[in-house]
Amino acid sequence: MIFVLYLLVVVIVEFSDCFSFNSTVSLDGTENFIKINDAIAAAPNFSTTRFYIHVKPGTYQEIIEVPYEKTCIALIGDDSSTTIIVNNRSNGTGSSTASSATLTVNGSNFMAQFLTFQNTAGPNEGQAIALLDQATHTAYYKCVFLGYQDTLYAGALPQFFKECDIYGSVDFIFGNGLVVFQDCNIYARLFDVQITVTAQSKPSLNSLSGFIFQNCKVTVSPEIASSKDKVTVFLGRPWRMYSMVVFIDSFLDNVVQPKGWLEWPGVPENLLYYAEYNNSGGGANTSQRVNWPGYHALNNAKEVATFTVEIFINGTQWLPQTGIPFRAGF
Repeated sequence: MIFVLYLLVVVIVEFSDCFSFNSTVSLDGTENFIKINDAIAAAPNFSTTRFYIHVKPGTYQEIIEVPYEKTCIALIGDDSSTTIIVNNRSNGTGSSTASSATLTVNGSNFMAQFLTFQNTAGPNEGQAIALLDQATHTAYYKCVFLGYQDTLYAGALPQFFKECDIYGSVDFIFGNGLVVFQDCNIYARLFDVQITVTAQSKPSLNSLSGFIFQNCKVTVSPEIASSKDKVTVFLGRPWRMYSMVVFIDSFLDNVVQPKGWLEWPGVPENLLYYAEYNNSGGGANTSQRVNWPGYHALNNAKEVATFTVEIFINGTQWLPQTGIPFRAGF
């Protein structure tokens, strides 16, 4: 009965029309705004209540910024396949890494649902971010993040990604944020190169920083499925010496290499914390993983007890306000 009720709650949240939108954006000019940035600018400063912005279907050629003073913004699309926000800035075209982002979030309590954020800079253009999130208490539900190198920069705490699709090639989930990715799909987009999923950058032992992947899937993107035998994926490499990444109850396709993890030149492996627990799939065998002091092949549920949504990001205190479904534990 509890399981049935949980499913019912998820369905209601996902498909209801219960949002009461404060403004609507549409490219055809029939609604309040044509540009998403204009709708954000019209929202109140330092709000403590949610400001809902409906983004109607279309491809928005726009660089979105949520300033520090624009708190509690919610961008809600209809479906990530039909509502796409895109730009093409990159290191290769002269932008800094941070300024290349399609969406930059600095306002706390930001939320996005049913949207695609894409950076169309090609695989040879260097760092090109789809999402740069430097805000606290931010959450994403059923969103798609498309890029190659440095697709998703999670740079604050706490943050939550639920049922999102994340595409990339080099270090494409990176930063020093305190983040849980729950039920997300992680897609490698290139073959004949070394794909590194994470480049986590926890700067010190006591920093609140780390990436937890719970019930996620690491595989290849559909467009390179026919070349799957040429795809080489590593779960991460340490951008900073206390780098922390944990994969729990996840599916690791056989493109994940037996070694599992890569070195970062000049960064020692004794202070980082990389761990795997109860994963499945052709790439989940830990018998040939790196022999680093900081790597842990866990086999006891007690060892991962603190990596839940409830404990790691204190999710039961703030996620209910988003309406996004989540599992507090394992």
